[in-house]
Amino acid sequence: MHLLPFSASVFTLLILPGPTNAILAIASQGQTSRRAIMLLATVVFAYLAIVLSVSGLAAPILRDHPAISQAVKLASATWVFYLALRLWGVGSSPVTVVRIRQLAVTTLLNPKGFIIGLTIIPPAQQASSIAIVAVLAFMVLLASFVWLSMGRIVLGGEKQIPLFARRCSSATLFIFSAALTVSAF
Repeated sequence: MHLLPFSASVFTLLILPGPTNAILAIASQGQTSRRAIMLLATVVFAYLAIVLSVSGLAAPILRDHPAISQAVKLASATWVFYLALRLWGVGSSPVTVVRIRQLAVTTLLNPKGFIIGLTIIPPAQQASSIAIVAVLAFMVLLASFVWLSMGRIVLGGEKQIPLFARRCSSATLFIFSAALTVSAF
């Protein structure tokens, strides 16, 4: 796979709604430029960490041991379910500010990172490793910026996440959690 199809595949996957994108849209509330840069950097570094780890180290293990792959999916589903509950406001005060740690963990457990690492990363003989990392980082940054911007446009500049937006985002995360759980079995 050359770099153009690779970049198109990565961007197409990353621009689709998912847990990280939902969190980014919610995180746009009351955003400063400095915080936006921190959020974008967190997503880029988390995706790079998981994709490069999976493609380089975990791919053979996950292919040979389906139970480990299933456990990773269930861990992801559990985390997304927890975030959905927090966003809804169940069992504690509802989330009003997205923390960097929550975004990082969500991105590290996002199945999109595993998909990219296991199926989309081109072999080393087809493109240089530096070019692959650069293209991956740029596509993650671009897709994340789009979601952060969409959240800002849709939710506005309010300091508080509107109840309707919280509930819709929470419902979306519940759906992703259920889909991950089903895909594990």
